Amino acid sequence: MSGIKNIIKNNYYRIRIILIFSFFSFTLVLVASRISYYFVKDLYLHQVSKQIFSTSKIIADNIKENDLFLLQLGIPTDYTLKEFDKITKPFIRFGTIKNIFIFDKELNILIHSTDRNLIGKKENNLLLNKKEIEELKNKEAISSLPFLGEDKKWYLWGFYRFNDKLWLGIQERADNLEKVDDFSKLFWYIGLSGVLLSVFLGWILAKNITKPVSKLVEFSNQIGKGNLFYEKPGKIYGEIKVLADALDKMRNDLQLNQKEKEDLLAQIAHEIRNPLGGIELLANLTKEDLLQGKINPDYLDRILKEVGGLKSLITAFLNYSRPVLTDVKAIDLEEMFKELNESYRKDLADKNVALLQNIELKKIYFDYNHLKRISENLIKNAIESCPVNGVIELKSFSEKGNLKIAVADNGNGIDINDRAKLFEPFFTTKKEGTGLGLAISKKLCKENNADIIYTENFPRGSIFTITKSEN
Repeated sequence: MSGIKNIIKNNYYRIRIILIFSFFSFTLVLVASRISYYFVKDLYLHQVSKQIFSTSKIIADNIKENDLFLLQLGIPTDYTLKEFDKITKPFIRFGTIKNIFIFDKELNILIHSTDRNLIGKKENNLLLNKKEIEELKNKEAISSLPFLGEDKKWYLWGFYRFNDKLWLGIQERADNLEKVDDFSKLFWYIGLSGVLLSVFLGWILAKNITKPVSKLVEFSNQIGKGNLFYEKPGKIYGEIKVLADALDKMRNDLQLNQKEKEDLLAQIAHEIRNPLGGIELLANLTKEDLLQGKINPDYLDRILKEVGGLKSLITAFLNYSRPVLTDVKAIDLEEMFKELNESYRKDLADKNVALLQNIELKKIYFDYNHLKRISENLIKNAIESCPVNGVIELKSFSEKGNLKIAVADNGNGIDINDRAKLFEPFFTTKKEGTGLGLAISKKLCKENNADIIYTENFPRGSIFTITKSEN
């Protein structure tokens, strides 16, 4: 039992596709067979009915009024019988008619083409059609629904009304109705074959659908297990290929991120190793002095300085590696620029640096804390780069469908060999910098669907520009 459950569990969608495909195929074949059966049956019965109408009209036209009058009196003479046989025998001998007779309102047979013993007796088989017989108008004919006779064959009644008292009755064989029923059985066999075929085709269809999905599931499982070098499944098409390509891109991104993390950890180890080496050396020198009963405060100050540098480095790294949450909203740039000016008023005054503001763009959609942090980092770098009496320009504007905020200075600029590495973690040209300020700024811009770039400011200095699309 558990084995069956496992088979169903492992092939759930394949079995489901087969069942659904088989159900719809069977339903389609069944509906088509029944429609075809009823169409052929109705067409055949319509033809038989037309034949009955035509035959009854011909027979009725050949029966003389005098004979009808005598029959109405209940006196079928030998002459009347001979004339009736003469009219009806060709239809019975060469056609599909079994019996032809004339009857009255009480359904009593007045004359019969094949069995004289029935004359004067009531034909009870006509009771089911009595209402239609009585409602039939003079000189009109109708046919009944098919029925099984005593010989287990199909027949139809045909009736023609002579007058208010006499009717013509015809018992027409419907031999081909059995063939129509056989035709219906044939469709049932075709339907059964269609079900078997649909199961087979459903299995092939399910296999073609579930096999690529199984490959995709295995591919995603391997990625989930950390196997980032597992080969992307081949021979996958359509929407599943789109999904496979998306997983492959995710795998490549993870590989890239993994490499970036490895490089970052190596860089961190390098950045920490140098100050730790200095701390170790100073600690050993201090130990030697203590053994001699001396203390060198300069060694301790340098140790504390190195520890402070390590603390700043670790804090900056944590800020860089921490997941970023964004809360994008409209920001009033005039108000933010005023706050930035106030925050750096003292630093600007110490070097007598002018902070100019050119606000053409009044509003931008961004995370407020992110934009403020990026701007603070750029202004801080600009102040450090500027000479005494330098100039920094903070401006916002729109250009070619992009919203831009730029910080320009007339400082020393960036060496052409260093520009490609500006936004890499731990890259810095400062003696005491962590090298994470611009890397963090780049990351925050990315989280807000923006970018930050460096351009040279002529005749000297740097321009850092935050760019975001208007859309």
